[in-house]
Order: sequence, then structure tokens, then C-alpha cells
Amino acid sequence: MLGRQELKGEVTVVEWTPLVQAIVWLLLILDPLGNLPLFMAVTQHQSSPQCRKTFSLATFVAFLLLVVFMLGGMTVLSLFKVTLADLQIAGGLLLLIVAVRIVVVGHWSVGEVEEASVVPLACPLLAGPGAITAVLVLQATYGLALTTIALVISFTITWVVLMFGEELFLVLGKTGSALLAQVMGLLLATIAIQFIRSGITTVLRL
Repeated sequence: MLGRQELKGEVTVVEWTPLVQAIVWLLLILDPLGNLPLFMAVTQHQSSPQCRKTFSLATFVAFLLLVVFMLGGMTVLSLFKVTLADLQIAGGLLLLIVAVRIVVVGHWSVGEVEEASVVPLACPLLAGPGAITAVLVLQATYGLALTTIALVISFTITWVVLMFGEELFLVLGKTGSALLAQVMGLLLATIAIQFIRSGITTVLRL
């Protein structure tokens, strides 16, 4: 197996490929660059230090929300006897819907927001249905440790992007951000199809 190493009789497995896949998937869902115009619009009346403070708090709250779902979500699903295949199919379908909306609209949003606050930024813009589904599917597929590492890395990248949001927005512009979001939406759709296919294959083998 790729990434398997033996040390002093013990086997340590470093699953680099699944980790990279998990990070990419989460970044596609969080989509900090694609959602940048929304973030800038929400905080347009704030100064640069206030924007950075708001973005930092929103990122932290969104991270905590996903950690809560990661730790408790599988317990709730087990009560309803939901299998990994069920979660892969349902989660894949939901993520496919999110991806299609991103490609068509240019971003994933649940409506207009009138004032800057943690609520619209942290949830649902960052920790929305797609991110929650992704965390549950990743945990069920790759385990708690790998999903946690992927969450930390992806949110660190998201936070860095938001900290330089004003500069990046000036470079990309609204059109550039929307175009990038559509490309990421297309990639997300392919990942969603992969999970749907995997779930269906598992069900057919039963």
C-alpha cells in the first residue's frame, strides 16, 4: 500500500492520497475564493481591521460547528442504522446539487444578508449543508483522525485567504472570483459523482 511503512515491528500507515483528497474536497466546499465577493459585500461597511476580526471569528466558529458535527454526527446516524453506502449516496447527491448551483450561479448562497455578523459568514457560507455532509462522509470513509487533520489544514488555508481577502479581491475582481468558483464547482461535481458511484457499488454487492 502506498505510504505504508514498518517501524520496529509495528505498521504505520500514512494515507497521503486520501488526506490530499479530503483537503481538496473541503476546500472546494468552503470555497473561500469563490465566496470572497459575498464576504466583502457583507463587511463592506467595516474597516480593514474589523473585517479581519470578523473573518477570523467566522472561520473559528465554522470550524467548531463542523467539529461538533464530526464528533456527534455519526452517533446520530447510527441510531437510524444509516450505513456508509447510504451516507455516500445521499451526501454525494446533496453535494452534486451544491456543485450544480455553484456552476450555474457562481457561488453557493442561501440568500441576501444585510449586515455583517458571524451567523451568515460562519453558517451557512462556511459551515453550510455541503460542508456538514462532507465532514460526515469523510469521517465515515477515512476515519476521525484523517478528517480532523484535513479540517485543520483546510480551515487554515481558508483563514489565510480571508486575511488577504481585500488584496485578492482587487486582483481577481467579482468576475474572476465567480469564474474560479465555477471551475471549483465542476471539480466538486466530479467528487460527488465518485462518492455516489462508490455507494451504489457497495449496495449492489450486498
